[in-house]
Amino acid sequence: MADGQVNLTEGEVGRHLVQLSVPMFLGSSAMILASMIDTIYVGWIGAPELAAVSFAFPLMIAMVTIATGLGIGAASISARAMGAGDMRRVSRVSTDALLLCALLVMACCAVAYVFMEPLVRLLGAQGDVLLLTVAYMKVWVWGLPLFSIPMVGTGMMRAVGNARAPAVLLSAGAGLQVVIAPALIFGIPGVNEGIGLQGVAWAFGASRLLIFVATMVLMGRMGLLVADAPAFSERMDSWREVMKIGVPSMVSNLVGPVSLGVTISLLARHGDAVVAGFGLASRIEMLATMLIGAVAGSTGPFAGQNWGAGLPERIYRAQSLAYRFSHAWAVVAALLLFLFGRSIVGLITDDPDVVEASYLFLIIVTFTYGFMGVGQVASATFIALGKPLQPLVLSVGRMIVFYIPLALLLEIPFGYAGIFLATALCNVLLGVVGFFWVRAFLGAQVRRLKARTDRQQSAVGSAVAQF
Repeated sequence: MADGQVNLTEGEVGRHLVQLSVPMFLGSSAMILASMIDTIYVGWIGAPELAAVSFAFPLMIAMVTIATGLGIGAASISARAMGAGDMRRVSRVSTDALLLCALLVMACCAVAYVFMEPLVRLLGAQGDVLLLTVAYMKVWVWGLPLFSIPMVGTGMMRAVGNARAPAVLLSAGAGLQVVIAPALIFGIPGVNEGIGLQGVAWAFGASRLLIFVATMVLMGRMGLLVADAPAFSERMDSWREVMKIGVPSMVSNLVGPVSLGVTISLLARHGDAVVAGFGLASRIEMLATMLIGAVAGSTGPFAGQNWGAGLPERIYRAQSLAYRFSHAWAVVAALLLFLFGRSIVGLITDDPDVVEASYLFLIIVTFTYGFMGVGQVASATFIALGKPLQPLVLSVGRMIVFYIPLALLLEIPFGYAGIFLATALCNVLLGVVGFFWVRAFLGAQVRRLKARTDRQQSAVGSAVAQF
């Protein structure tokens, strides 16, 4: 086994989840904290810039989903291959996935750059906020390839059981971004003038260059890159395999930013302050749920390796631990945000309308974070087993069948608070449906595997008896 790889099919289940979750949590928290600090910087510039970042947010997430989907597809294949002991396949899939990511992301950036203004208009931005958002995003898109390729690479590292290296890379990138940004946003007296909101975007791109190089070096040392050029047909087979899981995962992940865009469009009718408040609350929510997300994310590589090794009982155990943790943490987060949420928002902005909108979202939605975690565990398990359509159905069904109708319906009596309430109700629904669906699916797969094993043993027994 190459340096940095960890066998998740042996040893205590809880210990493996902790070893995967804690570094993932630290890395994710560093990124989210950097985003929060950037938001504080933007809040110091002014409310229009804060609204511009809120309008840009769904577009940013949508574009990142390309790398996220490809990383999910490649990691799912690699984790199962490692569980089965096929390390050559792990290296081949990893290398091909990085190349595919580079091609697709750069093409996406070019298209987004050309059509940026119409895209931002679709979200409801107008006037000066529209101009600020477009200028910001036209700089941000060119840093995206340097961010996306390491994202796929770190996903591959986690698939082979190494969560520490991704945490270090993510934390380093976030730290560099926070350090570089003030000099670009506000300037350095006697050295350079600040460029305002665009400085945030330039800091994002500059901070990712070093991380890109470090990621490539680490992947080479871990045996996740191969230098040989395969036959074109072999590479196409690899890309098709990654895309088979990656495309549904991209679409599933796009549901989030699309839902976010729909939410912002609905909230835009209530004023820029409500949009800005929702944007702030969304970032606080990311902080509050990052530990739940880390635990749910750790079940993916764990389930993949153990399924490849034919050990489904370990997957059940991991799911049970993740479910219980999600609900316990949701209670803690809800209490903390109920008590201190208004003060936290007040550190970023003193606009009373923005503070009120942010706090209202937090006290309505926070108590449903446990159900959100259950849904994330279910989706991670499905994808780890090479079944991306189930998470897609969960995501699309949540948004189209339930969220949009509920938001429109509840907005009538409750105003923008009704839109927040629809989010909370859909979190509960996603968790309940995900729990029962993945449980039924795993049970059916285990019974099918047992029946196949029994038939094989029976055939062997018959052959021995005849001999």
